[in-house]
Amino acid sequence: MEYRLGVALGLAAGIGAGVLFIVLLFKKRILSCAFDERQERARGVAFKYGFFALMFAIILYGMLDMVLGRWCDAMAGASLCLCVGITVFAVTCILKDAYLSLRENPRYIMTLFVVMSAVNIAFGAVHILDGDMVENGILTFRCTNLVVGLMTTVVLVVYLVNFLLRSREEAE
Repeated sequence: MEYRLGVALGLAAGIGAGVLFIVLLFKKRILSCAFDERQERARGVAFKYGFFALMFAIILYGMLDMVLGRWCDAMAGASLCLCVGITVFAVTCILKDAYLSLRENPRYIMTLFVVMSAVNIAFGAVHILDGDMVENGILTFRCTNLVVGLMTTVVLVVYLVNFLLRSREEAE
C-alpha cells in the first residue's frame, strides 16, 4: 500500500512539475498558442487523426490483452496508447506546418524536445539496467519514460527532416 501511494505521489509530483514548467514557458513567451486559420484547420485534422490513432491503440491493447493474457500493467498500457495518439497528432501537425505558432521560436522548442528526449531515455535506461521495467513477465509502468523519450525523439526527427526538406525546396 505504501509503495502504491509513493508511486501515485511521484506521478502527481511529475505532472505538477510539468504543468509548472509549461506555465513558465508561456509566461516567458517561449510558447504561444496563436495559430492562424490555416493552422487551426490543420490542427483540427491532426486532432482527428490522433483521436482515431488513440482509439485504434486502445482496441489493439485490449485485443492483445485478451489474446496474450496480461502482458503489461494498466499504466503501461495507458502510456503506450497515449503516446501513439500524441505522436500521430504531432507528426500530422508538423507535416501540415501547424506544429508551432507563427510567434514561437523553433530553436527553443526543439532544444526542449532534445532535453525531454535525453532525460526520458536516460530514466528509461536506468529502469532497464535496474531490471524493474519487466516484472514477472509483465511490462510495468516504468516503461513510460522510455516510451515518452522515444515519442519525443520521433517528433524531433520528423520536425528536423521536414524542416530540412522545406529549406531545400525554398532554396531551389
